[in-house]
Amino acid sequence: MRDTLFLRMRQSGWFDILVLLAAIGIMITGLGIAGVVQYRVRMARMPEGLTPFEIREALGSLARSRQTFLKVGLVGLGGTLVGFALLTIASHFRDRVSYQTKKKLKKVTVALQYLVAVVVTLIVLFPIYWMVISSLKTSEELLLPVPTLWPREFQWANYPSVLERAPFLRYFVNTLITTVFIMLGQFVFGVLAAYGFAKGNFKGRDGMFLIVLGALMVPIQVTFVPIYVMVSRLGWINTYQGLIVPNLVSAYFIFMMRQSFKAVDDSYLDAGRIDGLGRIGLIVHVLMPMSAPTLVTVSIINFIGGWNSYFWPRMVVTRDEYRTIAVGVTRLRRTFAGMEVSNYNEIMAGAVMAIIPIVVLFLVLQKYIMRGMSKAAMK
Repeated sequence: MRDTLFLRMRQSGWFDILVLLAAIGIMITGLGIAGVVQYRVRMARMPEGLTPFEIREALGSLARSRQTFLKVGLVGLGGTLVGFALLTIASHFRDRVSYQTKKKLKKVTVALQYLVAVVVTLIVLFPIYWMVISSLKTSEELLLPVPTLWPREFQWANYPSVLERAPFLRYFVNTLITTVFIMLGQFVFGVLAAYGFAKGNFKGRDGMFLIVLGALMVPIQVTFVPIYVMVSRLGWINTYQGLIVPNLVSAYFIFMMRQSFKAVDDSYLDAGRIDGLGRIGLIVHVLMPMSAPTLVTVSIINFIGGWNSYFWPRMVVTRDEYRTIAVGVTRLRRTFAGMEVSNYNEIMAGAVMAIIPIVVLFLVLQKYIMRGMSKAAMK
């Protein structure tokens, strides 16, 4: 009976959600307990005569937030236990309710799913909404103690003012040039490397692929110093080469395409060889068409990543002639250095102009992105 009840609970989609919430609650509670331990240890070693502010700073963030972590964690665990109790009761009486009751419960479940989806969507879209309406306010309204959710008076002049204050069109051109060439380079090198790792048969293939996977775990902040030194010695500071060449290969692109190519049966490649296709022909005429959704999806993601790139362009470019859009937005504030009123409204206008191309790209190609991600997830 217990096994049957547990299986009924597992069949419900709520079970996995409750397990996830329980794991999050346990982690947050663990942080709270660690904060309590840290608080007691540091308080025991605290010298006398310190002010409350000095004591607070000496405690550390974890010790200062211990009560918040404990409260949130315990509330989460309590809510999870209540959820498991309700799920157990519902699973126990599921076969005893009538068909009409099941139908009503299903409608309630669907309504709750829609409600949760709407709430999550609003939470995700609110920052974009706030950025757009902030770009249409005056500086005075934007800095009010009580923020307004709708502009009192639309300031459409903020957008032309951005174009006057900084060479934004030049930033757009630079970003487009660098992003397109980076995407093309990642496309060519990524497809060729993915073919080698997926269908190649050479010594050390799997070990080399592990190195590629390792590159996914290393952030650019770790490797940028030697790369910057190399770029500097080549004289590529403030050049398109310095922006493009270090980003021509993407470990993520190689990994995704390798997984997609491995899913293609070798019999298709054998048929292509019989028809006289070489390696490049097999890639272009067999593998790429059969992996088109993943290929399009990863290319779009890389385009968005290149368009939004900030850290590396910030390091290698110091002149407006080669500055990209992400770095250019930060330059808007410096243009107004020394003014009494900050120009956050125009900074928001610049940010809106910067995201328009990738938003349009996503809306146009979203079906390919969804198809490609779902296909990659099944590999």
